[in-house]
Amino acid sequence: MKWEFSALEDWNEVWSDEHLEQWTKLLYSSPTSHVFFHPDLVRIWVETYLPLRDFHPIFVWGNSDDNKVFIPLVLWRKDWRGAFMRSIVPVGYSDYDYHDPLWQKTCEGDDLSFFWDCLLSFLESFGADEIVLSGIREHCSLSNDLWIRDEMCPSLDVSKIHGEGELMLFLGTKLRGDIRRQLRRLKEKGCLRYVEYASTEELPDTLFENFMEAHSRRWPNAYKPPHFHEKLVASRSLDGPIHFSAMLLDGIAIAWHLGFEFQNTYYYYMPAGNPDYAKYSPVKIHLYHLMVRAINRGYVLYDHLRGDETYKSGWSDGSIYVHDLLVARKGFTQTMKRMALQIKRIMQ
Repeated sequence: MKWEFSALEDWNEVWSDEHLEQWTKLLYSSPTSHVFFHPDLVRIWVETYLPLRDFHPIFVWGNSDDNKVFIPLVLWRKDWRGAFMRSIVPVGYSDYDYHDPLWQKTCEGDDLSFFWDCLLSFLESFGADEIVLSGIREHCSLSNDLWIRDEMCPSLDVSKIHGEGELMLFLGTKLRGDIRRQLRRLKEKGCLRYVEYASTEELPDTLFENFMEAHSRRWPNAYKPPHFHEKLVASRSLDGPIHFSAMLLDGIAIAWHLGFEFQNTYYYYMPAGNPDYAKYSPVKIHLYHLMVRAINRGYVLYDHLRGDETYKSGWSDGSIYVHDLLVARKGFTQTMKRMALQIKRIMQ
């Protein structure tokens, strides 16, 4: 097997109709498909960061004797805060969870090892100081010194669960009892509704702002690129991969969730709860409704994404790990840049 690679390095070519058609066709047929390389999500991420970062596209296509692959990357030229490092990273870096290449056919064993060797050789020609391919799920990565095991990604195979009753039986006794108790308390307090918003026009005033404020309170150190999540919510459509919903109590939002759905998988991405109603566990109740929805729609997987937070274990029956591929270019200049960056981090 021999891999031949080429790359699109012009944004106009990346967004051309011809390329989008080729990209979408592979996305929907690839055995390693995931929502985070969907053109809609990639475009939003790119358009958010282009005014903030010096990004150069490296959208890689590869062909072998009997396989094809696509992986969208960028060359990030950092400023003085990043010691002027030049890094090759996946699109969605630090904001999206998975960055597996999209293969036409499954690539495994010796073929997988050979692929990564060939890809790294190709990427080295761009003269970057480092190559950081993060968020590669374990079935697409290798076990060697270049790869670092990162976070766990719990999930639930909802294809085995038929209806709300079976979901309750799956949940542990304590969790099941808490859900029933909180549902009863909320319904006694007022009218409880689960609501989906298919267009921006449907969003009540301040609902999105309240969602972002609640999320920032819960995770104050999480970086939120300007207008990134707002663009995700604004771009959703009935047949698109972006999903936004809320739990309302007498018309007041007590929980929100921004997630994705694609190829029979629901991605639990960004939840938030109204702190004024914390004693009613609104995020847990919202998660329950989202999971029932996934079951009723015939989905296969409910993916909790990266992070081994304790609560996820009660809603999961399996997990995988993501791995990061880290390759640093050798040389005096690169060593000095990394030393400067380490000193900066220590002094912060």
